[in-house]
Amino acid sequence: MRIWANTKGVQKEAYLLHGSRFKCFPPSTNHVASAKEFATVEGAALFLLQNPGWGIRMNPGSAIIYDGINIALD
Repeated sequence: MRIWANTKGVQKEAYLLHGSRFKCFPPSTNHVASAKEFATVEGAALFLLQNPGWGIRMNPGSAIIYDGINIALD
């Protein structure tokens, strides 16, 4: 499974922050204290499906993406 988005022609993919956790953020904030952390991509994907409007940190660029998030069941 993977979480990805195409932003301005660049494909971005969710990644483990510091190699340990996926981080999801509420709408319009990047405060770490507000983030929800997940050890697995499946946990992060389920959370995003249940919480529309939340975003997830993606590379390249280490950006928090809120729109156009796709979840692939590879």
